[in-house]
Amino acid sequence: MPTAYGNYHNYNGPASRFPGFPPSSHVRDARLTMLESLVPGLFTAKHCLDIGCNAGTVSCQLAVDFEATSVTGVDIDSSLVNQAENLLALRSSRVRPPIAESSKPIVDYFPVSAVLTHGYRVEPASKTSRSSPAAPALPLLPRVNFIAADFVLSADPAISGPYDVILALSVIKWIHLEHLDKGLVTFFQKCSSSLASGGYFVIELQTWDSYERAIRPTTAPHFRESLAQLKLRPETSFDEILQEHGLQLHKTCDSLPRRISVYRKV
Repeated sequence: MPTAYGNYHNYNGPASRFPGFPPSSHVRDARLTMLESLVPGLFTAKHCLDIGCNAGTVSCQLAVDFEATSVTGVDIDSSLVNQAENLLALRSSRVRPPIAESSKPIVDYFPVSAVLTHGYRVEPASKTSRSSPAAPALPLLPRVNFIAADFVLSADPAISGPYDVILALSVIKWIHLEHLDKGLVTFFQKCSSSLASGGYFVIELQTWDSYERAIRPTTAPHFRESLAQLKLRPETSFDEILQEHGLQLHKTCDSLPRRISVYRKV
């Protein structure tokens, strides 16, 4: 069931219906794999922002499996941020340290059963002091930080960038319904200003019929009045708005249930 913000717990979106989609959070997300093939090296050694990170699956994979230098995950729901921190601690606890100075840590080396039996080797951030930086607690992985915030409204310098890559997967619809047309334009403008020159902005497109399904009684009916006020449409309006804010369409892929588009800051 969705929360008051429209997001779902442990949500993977329509990509979960794609053949071969990972049944577990440690198996690579098909969207990230596709993006790596679409723009080779998109995440490697990059500073990434995952907006609407939910329970942290994508953020953790960016760091652990796609070798990002740093990852910041932001979600409006603090309970989901706690889940994300727990997932990061689990994946961090499964990493085998390098056995020589020139070797790399081996991810998913220790089985989940070992962590469940013997406990976490790395404690979740929710169990440690939030005043201390994440990096010292996670010496074997890139810096990963989860923050509970509304990205559209937040002035937190910790999420201001600049980033090499910003991802908005399965989240644009909820931002649009929450903040209406003006808020969506603000969101796009903020994403552009948070990107480094030449950086990439990734959108998983939620079409208008998805908006209409969102207001069903079993989903998020409180957004019904918001939907009636929207003039901008995902299929026709987004490219123009993004271009106005210096983001040019770079690559598009329709191989997954939802179109994923990559824009580049010029």
